[in-house]
Amino acid sequence: MNLRHLQLFCEVVNANLNISAAAKALHTSQPSVSRHMLALESELDVALFVRSKKRILGLTGPGEAVLESARKVLFEIENISQAGKVHGKEKRGNLIVAASHTHARYSLPKVVSAFIAQYPNVRLVLRQGDPHQIATWVASGNADIGICAEPVERPKDIMFFPCHKHHRIILAPKDHPLASVKKPTLSQLAKHPLITYEAPFTVHRRILEAFENKGLSPNFVLTATDVDVMKTYVRAGLGLAIVASLAHNSKDDSDLVAIEASHLFKPDVIKIALRKGTYQRSYTYDFIELFAPSLAREQIQGMLFDQLSIR
Repeated sequence: MNLRHLQLFCEVVNANLNISAAAKALHTSQPSVSRHMLALESELDVALFVRSKKRILGLTGPGEAVLESARKVLFEIENISQAGKVHGKEKRGNLIVAASHTHARYSLPKVVSAFIAQYPNVRLVLRQGDPHQIATWVASGNADIGICAEPVERPKDIMFFPCHKHHRIILAPKDHPLASVKKPTLSQLAKHPLITYEAPFTVHRRILEAFENKGLSPNFVLTATDVDVMKTYVRAGLGLAIVASLAHNSKDDSDLVAIEASHLFKPDVIKIALRKGTYQRSYTYDFIELFAPSLAREQIQGMLFDQLSIR
């Protein structure tokens, strides 16, 4: 058995059991991946995949067990490599940051600009998703840093570090009946079509709970992941949008009215998500510091390796 077998096996699973996609991701050929998989099964003397003719339908019981062990092995090997780079102050490499559209669009531009100026030889990749997707990417190693509210279901290998709070606002056209109301009630909002984030976002659940606690049934005519899409439909007269306050720009959104809603909905606690027991490169901590200066590097390192307790 060799590490290449395990690497290819994990990549096949990550590619939804698509050998062609796995081969492309690892810059090799489909026949080569197939040969490696057959060699691994032959060496272990078990079938790892459920097959139907030439198609892979899923993993067998032994395949699930081997996958868990293989991921641990590859993770620890990468961790050993990273351990040296942490102390080497490396100034080149890759950094994958996963964030919601709101943060990618409104919170991160200045952070990204400052980081690139500091590390011009680091390739920065920005992935966008909902909190569950972001946590999953960090847990699987497909992202180095996650920036989001904590999802309802948290992967066990992820640690979240609180850093910011975001309040809600209501975006309305200037001619809307509520545009002149400084502090609308939930009862007033419930009478109008509403637009907000999709269900996987923690804020969706918080907004819905606020209405339900008052015995109200809000009329969500549209949900989306992209705040700019929500604004488009507010402008089209489809409804009022309940969004994060940072998503409003007085210059770009001069045709919309931002109505205070912090008295109606609990704030979202935005957190940095990192994988437990992972050595982070020095520039990863520098990126975190640019986004959340209150998070100390030593504190994060201690928590990631269970040297400090989480409160």
